[in-house]
Amino acid sequence: MSLTSERLRLRELRDDDLRDLVAWWQDPEVLVTQTSAVMHPRPAAEVAELYRGWSRNQGTDAGLVVTDREQGTVLGHTALYGADAHNRTATFAIMIGPPHQGQGHGTEATRLMLRYGFTELGLHRVQLTVIGSNERGIATYLRAGFVEEGRAREAVFRGGAWHDLVHMGVLSREWSAAASHLRPGRPAAR
Repeated sequence: MSLTSERLRLRELRDDDLRDLVAWWQDPEVLVTQTSAVMHPRPAAEVAELYRGWSRNQGTDAGLVVTDREQGTVLGHTALYGADAHNRTATFAIMIGPPHQGQGHGTEATRLMLRYGFTELGLHRVQLTVIGSNERGIATYLRAGFVEEGRAREAVFRGGAWHDLVHMGVLSREWSAAASHLRPGRPAAR
């Protein structure tokens, strides 16, 4: 099982990671992209406990820290959660810290997590929801192989405006077909 790519490594959560992860989660630019019903600032200890919960890695749920492969710098966090054993379906989430956004880390980490989900966890389907105004996130998911499956129109209220909630998914056979084009030696689009 390899949780590494050309530039990244996914690994377990360590207490030292929480300082950056909590600070990024509390950043208004990150908060505005979350799909939870209500956006409230939370105390650092509560956010740290959320990350610990997401990263317990029990059963088929997996929460991993995204790091730079060479330096070990923490770049973000990603998870597959709510896995349904019968239907072999899990929900995907990712957060790349603002200082590391726009460099292709999100796409690379998403591809890594999909590989892990399909080849190690035996998933058939990975799904997600994203706010329609999160164009960077949607572009990342499309590059990683997700397809838009539908929209809940004006389902999320952020910044005084209504936004669509976009439902996306990728099946193992779709990922496998796309991954065959990303073999070593072939450049991946970022």
